[in-house]
Amino acid sequence: MELAQLEYSLPRLKRMWTHLSRLKMGIGMRGPGEKQLEVDRRLVEKRIHDLKQELGEIHARRERQVAARHEHMTVSLVGYTNAGKSTLLNALTGADELAADKLFATLDTRTRRWRLPGWGPVLLSDTVGFIRDLPHRLIASFKATLEETRQADLLLHVADASSPLVDAQIAAVRTVLEELGVEDKDTLLVLNKIDALPDRMDRERLLARYPHAIAISARTGTGMPLLARAASDCLGRGFRDVDVRTDPGNGRLLAWLGRHGEVLSRHFSDDSVTIHCRVPAALLGQIDAAEAVVTPHVSAGEQPVARDDVAAR
Repeated sequence: MELAQLEYSLPRLKRMWTHLSRLKMGIGMRGPGEKQLEVDRRLVEKRIHDLKQELGEIHARRERQVAARHEHMTVSLVGYTNAGKSTLLNALTGADELAADKLFATLDTRTRRWRLPGWGPVLLSDTVGFIRDLPHRLIASFKATLEETRQADLLLHVADASSPLVDAQIAAVRTVLEELGVEDKDTLLVLNKIDALPDRMDRERLLARYPHAIAISARTGTGMPLLARAASDCLGRGFRDVDVRTDPGNGRLLAWLGRHGEVLSRHFSDDSVTIHCRVPAALLGQIDAAEAVVTPHVSAGEQPVARDDVAAR
C-alpha cells in the first residue's frame, strides 16, 4: 500500500512546492520550494527502492512457503473488499481472525486448516480484498500478498449478495484475476450475506444471473454444507481415489505417490503395503503394473469395483 501511494505521489510532488519556488533568492539562486522538492524526491525515491527490495524478499519467501505446502490441497478466498472473506474463514476453520465491516480489514494472507467432508484437511487462505479500477502499481504491490491465490488448487470467489453493486464487484474481481494470470483456475462463486437480502424476488433474480453460484451466509451458517460439498467435488475433479499395493521396499514408488498425489493412509501386511491415495487420473498409467496393483478405493459399506473400472471412475 505504501509503495503504491509513493509511486502515485512521486510525479505530483512538484505541485506541493510551487508556492515557495516563486520566491526570489537572488541572482543564480533557486527558491526554497525547488530545494525542498529535490530533497523530497530523493527521499521518496530511496523509500521506493527500499520497499521494492523488501517486497522482492517477501515474494521469494512467500513462494518458498507456498511451495513447501505441495503435499496439501490449497483453497484461496478471493473477492471484493468487505465481502465477508474473513468471516467465512472463521466459520469454516474455527479461527478467530479479525473480521470487520470496513474496507481492507485484511492486508496480509492468513492460512488455516479446513477439514473438508469427504476429502480431508486442506489449507484455506484469506487474501486482501480487491477494488474496482485497481491501479497497476497496486496490483504489483499486492503480488507478494496474493502468492497464495496464484498457487491455489481452487478459488472461492466471495461476493456480497446484499450489495447493490454486486454485479460490478464480481466483474471487478474477475478483471483483477485476469491481471494476475489466474482466471483459468477452478473457481466457485460464493454469494455471501444472503441473509441480508430479505426480499425473495431479489434473491431469485440474483441466483438466476449466477445459476452456478452457491448462496451462503457465513454469519448464520446458511448454505455452508453445500459449499463444503461443492469445494470437495471441485478438488476431486481429475483425481482418482485408489489403493496401491506394492512391496514395502519400493521406495521409488512410495516417493512418487507422495510427490504427485495425496497419501491418505498406509496399511502394512507381512509382504506388502497398501497405500490409500488420491492420484491425478492422467498419471495413473505411469504406475508400473509389474511393481504395484492399483484398485479403486472402497470405503466401508461400498461395493468393490472391478479393476478395469479404475479409469472410468
